Amino acid sequence: MKTFKLVGLKVEQSEQQDKPLKEYPLSDGLIINREDGENRWMIEALLDKTYESDFAPYHAKNKDLCLYVTISKKGNNPAKLQATISSMMTLDNHVSILFEGKMLTSRSNVDPEELLKSLVDDGLSGDALLETFNELYYEKRVMSKS
Repeated sequence: MKTFKLVGLKVEQSEQQDKPLKEYPLSDGLIINREDGENRWMIEALLDKTYESDFAPYHAKNKDLCLYVTISKKGNNPAKLQATISSMMTLDNHVSILFEGKMLTSRSNVDPEELLKSLVDDGLSGDALLETFNELYYEKRVMSKS
């Protein structure tokens, strides 16, 4: 097994069309490649206790989540995983969430210029353009890896 630092965590929010991904600020985190030949990973995310209610329903129902994790450095592209929560532990001010999932991979063909043009055509500019472009560009790159 190989262990890496988890530096970013986003969760797909299927019911929200305007913000398809929700980013969670990490207090700490690890991601472990199980190296079992099936591309399975374990992720431990230490989050502020206020986010516990976001994950409790998934844990209670053993429901799949689509995670986008950034490994080692903030500048790395996020990787997409299909995961379930295997355990949640409430601490004083934090919640430790242990996910088990499978990394979804393949090559991306997202054209950044085409995406940028479509956002400008939609009337976006300034900070809104930059934020939307970054979110959609990385989401499309990661989603196309599934």
